[in-house]
Amino acid sequence: MLARMTPPISPQTLTFWRRGHAVTLDNVPEVLREDLHCTGTKEGCGEGDCGACTVVLGEAVGGKLQYKAINSCIRLAHSVQGLAVWTTEDLVSAKGELHPAQEAMVNCHGSQCGFCTPGFVMSLFGMYQNTGGGQGVDRAQAQVELSGNLCRCTGYRPIFDAAQQMGSLPLPAGCGVNEPVVVAALEALGERPAPAADGVYMRPPTLTRLLQARAAHPQAQVVAGCTDVGLWVTKMHKRFAQVLDVTAAEELRRVETYPHHIAIGLRRPGERAPTPQNLRTTLRRPAGAQLGHAGRKRGQWFADRRQHAAADCTGGECGADAVGCEAQDRDAPGASAGGPVHGVPDECDEGG
Repeated sequence: MLARMTPPISPQTLTFWRRGHAVTLDNVPEVLREDLHCTGTKEGCGEGDCGACTVVLGEAVGGKLQYKAINSCIRLAHSVQGLAVWTTEDLVSAKGELHPAQEAMVNCHGSQCGFCTPGFVMSLFGMYQNTGGGQGVDRAQAQVELSGNLCRCTGYRPIFDAAQQMGSLPLPAGCGVNEPVVVAALEALGERPAPAADGVYMRPPTLTRLLQARAAHPQAQVVAGCTDVGLWVTKMHKRFAQVLDVTAAEELRRVETYPHHIAIGLRRPGERAPTPQNLRTTLRRPAGAQLGHAGRKRGQWFADRRQHAAADCTGGECGADAVGCEAQDRDAPGASAGGPVHGVPDECDEGG
């Protein structure tokens, strides 16, 4: 979970916001499970496929808090520097009262073996926060938002029921997020001195500084969403002396439309879905019309919400990664344990 990408001798620390205070750690193999002892966060596939490792990140954007459910198993630990992190242990009140996302799962019998449950709960929590307390969540939205979480027991129906029910449940005292306090804390973290430009994990804020870092450290592993490089760590056990993260460069955080072409960076600031799904609106404009129905349909089905929250649109598309393509129509007959999933298009057979 939030795996180490650098040698154990590295002096570079990691600081993020959790449970009302800043957490500062040295590099460790698995920050969540081994250092913070958050064993509710599970590792299933170790590839970003199953969603059992889902946690929620919070980022201060324009004075507001934006939430993203991500796969922590392939997330680089230092990429959450200056962000807020929620795990399933953080949702219960001090008195032991359940968050509506948890209570709804209990009421709707959304858990059987339980291994996938913490991941589903965190995806529900992210949905709850992004919908003003779970308001207006319908079946279609639940299917999309939970598309990165897999369950082999329930058939998904009771989990979708929970997604629709959680907005009607009371929020116990101590279960809510004090967003102004968290935003202020994150902004304060952002004012701290940035890591050294030649550190083990570099995340330059501008394209100029990014290019300078690349020229000075040509051996550094370049990363963006880490939906591929993360697997080099979890499956091939690679370690990197230096990592160059391109996601903070402001010039790369946008998609620009011109009369005859579209310039695709990594993502717009604060966007939840920087993969091709995020381009559907852009592709309907004149400059994108030439890509036609096939391009828009591919963007609609490509990967899942957990992947969309991390991957960059160009890298994800060029890699043709089928991660998370399963079960956009899991509420259909046959989508129960062991049954086939209906509605999955041919693109999902491409591999990655």
